Amino acid sequence: MRTASDAAVVLALKGGASALQFLLLVLTARWFGVAFRGEIALFNASVNLIALVVGFTGGASIVYLTARDPSRAFLRRLLGASYAFCVLVPLALGLGSSLVGQPLGREAPLVVSVAVVNSMLVVHICVLLSGSAVWQASLLEFLRPLCLVALAAAIAVTRGFRTPGEFYVAWCVAATLAFLLSIPFVAGHYLRLTPASAGAAASSGEVVRHLLGFGFLAQASNVVQFLNYRSLFFALERHAGIAAVGLFSTAVALAEVLWIPANSLAAMTLNRVSRSSQDPETRPFVLRMSRLALMAMLAVGALAAIVPVGWITALLGKDFAAVRSQLVGLLPGVIAIGMAVIASAYNAGLGLYSRNLLAALAGLLLTGLGFVLLVPRLGSAGAIIAMNASYVVTSAWLMVGLGLRERVRLREFVPNARDVSGSATGMP
Repeated sequence: MRTASDAAVVLALKGGASALQFLLLVLTARWFGVAFRGEIALFNASVNLIALVVGFTGGASIVYLTARDPSRAFLRRLLGASYAFCVLVPLALGLGSSLVGQPLGREAPLVVSVAVVNSMLVVHICVLLSGSAVWQASLLEFLRPLCLVALAAAIAVTRGFRTPGEFYVAWCVAATLAFLLSIPFVAGHYLRLTPASAGAAASSGEVVRHLLGFGFLAQASNVVQFLNYRSLFFALERHAGIAAVGLFSTAVALAEVLWIPANSLAAMTLNRVSRSSQDPETRPFVLRMSRLALMAMLAVGALAAIVPVGWITALLGKDFAAVRSQLVGLLPGVIAIGMAVIASAYNAGLGLYSRNLLAALAGLLLTGLGFVLLVPRLGSAGAIIAMNASYVVTSAWLMVGLGLRERVRLREFVPNARDVSGSATGMP
């Protein structure tokens, strides 16, 4: 598949996944109300946090590692070790939290179960991101919300949710189904690889060491970034109540929909850099992706800024009217980080995970101030200020780092007509 058409498929699948997540947001808001939307946000945050801890055993570094040794022998050992980590780490975290008297909420078994299957699905996504058909990784991301929306809608139509907690059971079943559907794609990728490594084959112990070594740096930045994105939910729950979490998390979910184009371009960038970092055309490719991401973020940000509040309440209900003002308030930071995801993908493709970690830590300092000072005093307004500040600082750190490493002149980050026409260097 040509790069341009591959990018179009990736964009369509990521857009479809976000559309499904948006539909799920609308449906759950209608079915359960503001307070339960807050509970769903905390459930999802707990699942994602566990999955991120699992990522310390490989995570996004799987893309880098499998691109370095695209052989069946290496992939077999990598999958065996990764699957084991995906099961053992969530179980250990769930048991450990219970033993210290801090269980993972009322739905702890379901939190752990969803985290296990989601982590295994992420392994499959990372494996496919290292291959030539990067669109397949986006397809697996699309399957996750598709399965949940389809199952939840089927239950709502046929029997209805008798208790809100049944939604979590449906979530677990849907996550398992998405993982099972991903297996044929990984099997196909496996069959396309060479049987053995070009050099000395890595032993199982060496694969584990590589996963832990590279995985720690790769995932540390993701965990810190997660804290930048989600820790304010927990501060709001403590100081403003679960309904405030429901409103703010909904605004954040809508704002993150705006990242669809930028995340699609980032997936293409990660694949290109991890597989062809020495190609002289890779540098102009990365810079063009940065310019396109900026253009896309400005366009979708402008559209979001003019969305009438009536559209929000028509979709979600009158209790969600405050979501519109919170969404607009988040736009500066969301637009900033949307461009920086290209620089983050560039770093990941080169194995420069420490750069992403430092950027995320810089943002976390401001998130921490928001957690301790702003949210207790200002509630949701404080969360918006803190999140914007964190996003802007993280973005600036990443973009400056990319500029210095590639010796980029400032005008090379300025979009031009050739970027849209497709005639820029670096694209076929």
